[in-house]
Parts: sequence; C-alpha cells; structure tokens
Amino acid sequence: MKSTRVNEVNELQSLAKGHVLYFFRNQELYLSHVEEYIITGIKLNEYSVIIENDRLTSMIKHRLSKKLDDHRLQKVVFINNYDFYYAKGDFRVNSIFDYLPKVLDDYSEENAVVRSWAHVEWRDEEEISSKLLASEEEADAIVSDSRILSVCAYDSELASDDFKAGLLACHNYLLCDK
Repeated sequence: MKSTRVNEVNELQSLAKGHVLYFFRNQELYLSHVEEYIITGIKLNEYSVIIENDRLTSMIKHRLSKKLDDHRLQKVVFINNYDFYYAKGDFRVNSIFDYLPKVLDDYSEENAVVRSWAHVEWRDEEEISSKLLASEEEADAIVSDSRILSVCAYDSELASDDFKAGLLACHNYLLCDK
C-alpha cells in the first residue's frame, strides 16, 4: 500500500510508528540523527536495527559507547547494508524480521518492539532506480503491517529529483534537517 501523504518532521522522538524518508547532505547531522534515534528507542525499551555501512557503523558505535553502557547497547544490532540489500545476489529489500532471530539472542516476536534505520546505498547497475522503488514499496507494506518505526536514509547527492519523488510516494514522513 502506497503512502498517500507525506508529513515533514524535524525530529523523530515523537514518532512511534511509520515509514520515514531522510535525504541527508551533512554527515555530522546524519550521525546525530542516528544516535538520537537509537537512544530514544532504548529509552522506550525498543530494539534498534541499524542497517549501515562499516565506516559509519564504526562512527556510530564510538558515539554510542560514550553515552550508553554495554547492557543498553545489547538492544542495538548493526547489519552491514550491502549484506542486507544484496543477500540474494541482487538488490532487494529484506524484512528485518527475517534477521532478528539470527542476531538477537533474546528476541521473540511476542514481546519485542523494533525500530529500524537503513542507510540505502547501491552499487552501479542498470535499472537500479526501479529496483529501489520496488523495494521501498515492499518495505512500506512490511512497515505498515508490522506497525514499526522505520527510517530509510539516502545520500541526497546520489538521488535524482525523479527518484526522490518516487521515494516520497512510498513513505509517511520526510525527516528534514533543522
């Protein structure tokens, strides 16, 4: 089901569920948003699944280690974004619910509340825009059915205006930097 209306938000703390789109330009702001997202989730006793590249994962972990103890950090799971999106050999969305039992020892669907943050990156290949949009439509259905909060982050410089418009149609919210 495609989202019909996109609400602009400047922060994520007030959202409990929904499919959020974020076009970032500034790495420092990006890292701050991820950090805030994870810490808010921990305060709400939620798991955070962060789908990210290795370089930024290292930076995020470093920032979190200054603010959270090891017990709280157990609620945060990092998955390499390339492994996640190309797990089946071709770019496609995977459900985070397929990954959770593999990466969380105490995960059970009955009692776990999960939020996800996915930094969507792709390698050069033909027809990637249509694959990405099809994946986002599938992700929108997963998010709607499971009632989770999920952020999809894209480097603004790598996305064309037409592609951005297509992505907006698959999300409930657009995160805007302050």
